[in-house]
Amino acid sequence: MKRRGTEISEINEIIKRIIEQISNSKEMIINIIDNVKKEEAELIIEIKQLKDKIAEIIEEVDELEKLDKKMRQSLSEVSSRFDKYTEKDIKEVYDKAYEVRLKLLTKRNEEKSLRDKRDRLEIQLKKLGENINNAQKAISQITVALKYLEGEALSTLNLDDKESEMLVGIKILEAQEDERKRIARDIHDGPAQYVASAVMRIDFAKKVIEKDLDKGMMELSELKEVLKTALKEIRAIIFDLRPMSLDDLGLAHTIQEYVKSIKEEKDIKIELKIKPIDDEIEPIIQVAVYRIIQEILNNVKKHSKAKNVEVKLDYGLKYLMIVVSDDGVGFDVEETLKKVKTQGTNYGLLGIIERVNQLQGEFELESKKGVGTKFKIKLPVNRGGN
Repeated sequence: MKRRGTEISEINEIIKRIIEQISNSKEMIINIIDNVKKEEAELIIEIKQLKDKIAEIIEEVDELEKLDKKMRQSLSEVSSRFDKYTEKDIKEVYDKAYEVRLKLLTKRNEEKSLRDKRDRLEIQLKKLGENINNAQKAISQITVALKYLEGEALSTLNLDDKESEMLVGIKILEAQEDERKRIARDIHDGPAQYVASAVMRIDFAKKVIEKDLDKGMMELSELKEVLKTALKEIRAIIFDLRPMSLDDLGLAHTIQEYVKSIKEEKDIKIELKIKPIDDEIEPIIQVAVYRIIQEILNNVKKHSKAKNVEVKLDYGLKYLMIVVSDDGVGFDVEETLKKVKTQGTNYGLLGIIERVNQLQGEFELESKKGVGTKFKIKLPVNRGGN
């Protein structure tokens, strides 16, 4: 008996060391990602500056081409009119034409050189992006492994089908990590880039203002638009995380706003039948309802190819009912749910099922290939269930 206790202690010590090693490796990868992201941000700014410089040179080349054409016409004229122009006049025109042609060729070569450099940097930027994505994927997998080793997924072991339910628990952790990664990517690819660009352009604007006030003011106006775009993207990310309108204007309005955003992206007719929401439904339940409808409609938008969707939300004293139906391509329900349970595919559907289970609700899914899909979800109006 004592030996068994010793063995368990040794196993725990081994697991502890493994966790420490994995944690240290994770920190190393995070530091590498941070450095690569800095390099990526610098590269984006350099490419932007190159593009601006190329645009300037293109304008100069256009002007020089016009001037070159004009000088060739002048040279042709003076060369054919010996009776009117002296040898000195012809030489002056020839020298000017030669000077313009030389400038034109120089600028063309400069443009080509800058374009080649831009192309090389864009290829380098693409590779950096791929490396960052691969590293972030590794971080997500390491985080899931750590959480599992630390026991955060072990509560699923008490369920009947232990093996498959354990896998579901792990997949939920993976889904959470994927969501965190998506949010980080949205911030990095969107507002973070605009803010980084704005910081560089502020320094540039200072220098421009010292030389040319009007041009400097134009640069500040463009900078203002960059910051407006960054703010707009930040608000979109915040809305996706937790819509402010859910607290201020209520569930029905927030769903309507989300449906409106889908209609702007896709040619889908969405009919809403929502009973006016009041205080009977607990706020946390309202958040769950919004997230469930959001995820279902997101799946419809991405996968269903539906033209018509109907969203119904009704409630009584104890329960509420969500029904979302579409006329899309449909799918095999049994096969899909099996994959969700054993392979963790379709994180959106997995998240819906998990959310319903957490609230002790009921989940029903009807679908056939070529016919469409219907979600039926029953939830308590409050966590007390009364």
